[in-house]
Amino acid sequence: MSRRPLLEVRGLRRYFEQKSGWIARRKRVVRAVDGVDLAVQPGEVLGLVGESGCGKTTLGRCVLRLIEPSAGEITFDGQDLLALDGAALRQARSEMQIVFQDPISSLDPRFAVEESIVEPLRTHTELSRSERRERALTLLEEVGLGEQHLDRYPHELSGGQCQRVALARALILRPRLLVLDEPTSALDVSVQAQIISLLVQLKETYHLTYLFITHDLGVVRYISDRITVMYLGQMVELGPTRAVFESPLHPYTQALLAAVPIPEPKAREWRFVLEGAAPSPANPPPGCRFHTRCSSARDVCREREPALRQAAPARWVACHLEE
Repeated sequence: MSRRPLLEVRGLRRYFEQKSGWIARRKRVVRAVDGVDLAVQPGEVLGLVGESGCGKTTLGRCVLRLIEPSAGEITFDGQDLLALDGAALRQARSEMQIVFQDPISSLDPRFAVEESIVEPLRTHTELSRSERRERALTLLEEVGLGEQHLDRYPHELSGGQCQRVALARALILRPRLLVLDEPTSALDVSVQAQIISLLVQLKETYHLTYLFITHDLGVVRYISDRITVMYLGQMVELGPTRAVFESPLHPYTQALLAAVPIPEPKAREWRFVLEGAAPSPANPPPGCRFHTRCSSARDVCREREPALRQAAPARWVACHLEE
């Protein structure tokens, strides 16, 4: 594995302005992503987990500049993505693709399957129509569909078939990085298993690197090499998948793992139970953002924000209790 990350993010921030009130129209800032650092190695699957609203999707879209970051650095294979524009940015984007959460709405209902898949080829290549169709058919067969699906429209396909089409479209330019934004959450359980197996197969076939965004800990445990945990716009823990599952360091990670159902009715074990609701990203609490829900919080947790620090080899955590 290369020492230089394929994707590196430093101090990434994305703030949104919200207006409230009918008369004064007061503005408040929502800190969706607030100072995230991460690195993804070539050929790696990095799982990004956390509750809904923690900033996972915003982070994934900022990485591809589908949403422009408010501050920070994004480097892809040593190249500063935020410094690119025009043709240079289009060229870089051909090596980075995204698969969205809702497979049906991510496809244009006016386009047949073939049109959806070959659309990137029209922008980035000069292939003839027959060559584009041939490549689209090859990709369709790779994802488990066939020639009979080329002329169908999204409403004629199931959710699993639409997600396979979305995968074929994402792979048509032979990218190196795929951002997978909850690619199985909108699918039935049996179809989820098929898509996960397909993602594993495609990774090996095309030598892909994944940033895998999900809230499903079972899925992330199966597919990921490392896991990073986000809470309220910040990264709170990072480490190898097995280590994080066997010995989580941050109380929030412990709570997430404790929430996973145990398939044994008679099982009895201590569980870390979250207290209260997550604070608003427009008004995060001072100090550690998790202290309002943590039963082990101390005075320092309420006063000082913990820095992400190395707690063990390949393990990083942002928690005063681990200092």
